[in-house]
Amino acid sequence: MKSTNPKVSIIIPSYNHSKFIGKAIESVLNQTYENFELLIIDDASPDNSVDVIKKYEDSRIKFYGFETNQGAVDTLNHGIINSSSEYIALLNSDDYWEIDKLEKQVHFLEESDSVDCVFSDANFIDEAGKVLSKTDYFWADAFTQNNKSSGQWLKQLFYKLNCFCHPSMLIKKEVYNEVGLYDPSLRQLPDFSMWINVIKKFNIHVMEEKLVNFRILSNEMNTSSVTYENRIRNKNELFIIMSNFFDEIKDEDFVEGFLDESNALYTKEEIECEKAFAYLKEISPDIKPIYVLIGLRKLSILLKNENTRRVLKEKYNFSANDFFAYTGKLDIIDVFETSFHQVVVESAKRKIQKDTNLYSTIRKFFKK
Repeated sequence: MKSTNPKVSIIIPSYNHSKFIGKAIESVLNQTYENFELLIIDDASPDNSVDVIKKYEDSRIKFYGFETNQGAVDTLNHGIINSSSEYIALLNSDDYWEIDKLEKQVHFLEESDSVDCVFSDANFIDEAGKVLSKTDYFWADAFTQNNKSSGQWLKQLFYKLNCFCHPSMLIKKEVYNEVGLYDPSLRQLPDFSMWINVIKKFNIHVMEEKLVNFRILSNEMNTSSVTYENRIRNKNELFIIMSNFFDEIKDEDFVEGFLDESNALYTKEEIECEKAFAYLKEISPDIKPIYVLIGLRKLSILLKNENTRRVLKEKYNFSANDFFAYTGKLDIIDVFETSFHQVVVESAKRKIQKDTNLYSTIRKFFKK
């Protein structure tokens, strides 16, 4: 079936997933909702992904093949730029959808006057397609979310980080036209950065159905894999994103989401002080040094301004001496060196375990 005016543009960025991309494509072509175009962009895969893709002959498919590797973000952005529909959906080349995913989400957006982007819950699956439970995978319930106000969503993203399944989204293209494309300087967290920017200006909704099967690979073949490099890169990208988290946030969303007395009246200077103090509140030890460093930078700027310096002193009883106390406690170099060494040790342990398992297998083989 071909529509001259497809309602949905589906983008599959492809890279080195020849084992899985056929399943991904079939899950799109078999959707109960058929008014779509499918843009597949292969990012110079070294395996036979392109051969697999070209086996599918459907008038709705548009294939783009890069001669040199551009990276996941540029690949996705290429799809958005070349899309022609009102709505955009994404599917990773190693994931797949439930058969009625599009039908349910298109219906939801068509019936809603206020929602601009809809997500769903998802199943986490392993390489073989087995659904992972909380026992199998600690983050298995990460995408199970209750809907909230924009302010509360931003609070959750700030303190708990990403909670949305990227390939579950159906989003109005006008949202990208307003907030821009994905940040090409980010590899691990471009979607997290995007959701922050989207929620500042648009309304979202999470459907409770699990409409996506989200694959976790143990051999470092996707960006969700837990590797030494990914952990380091995650923290660096988190610093970049969180440094600008409160830029362009509406005052009413910040007050409603982050402040206990949301009905109170706050001056512009007080709100800026509250934003800085938000970084210094209790948070996961793994990311606390990043937040404290950003918070100190924000407070440093506020202390240089006569008006905000006065507010810090009069309303919050916070002076330059209190700031000095903070800067005397946090040893940035020591904190990050310790974190770096921990990652190295963990990586070595995994390699030893892998070698041990291989040795055990070889021993069993020769005992037979």
